[in-house]
Amino acid sequence: MKVYNIPPALIVNNDQTSVHHIPTTRKRTWEKKGLKHIQILRVKDKRQITMVISLVANGFLLPP
Repeated sequence: MKVYNIPPALIVNNDQTSVHHIPTTRKRTWEKKGLKHIQILRVKDKRQITMVISLVANGFLLPP
């Protein structure tokens, strides 16, 4: 950046992470309160998306 005089607005950092559609924990459930039967999800449920976040060196977050 300093050697070639590149402005911070042109330096972009990308990061990606996976986000599960259905959280699979053994301590919590996601159902309506008061139901008598609650479906238990298995740990093998792999449905997820990949989220990519881009941040510019001058502090701005790029839109998706």
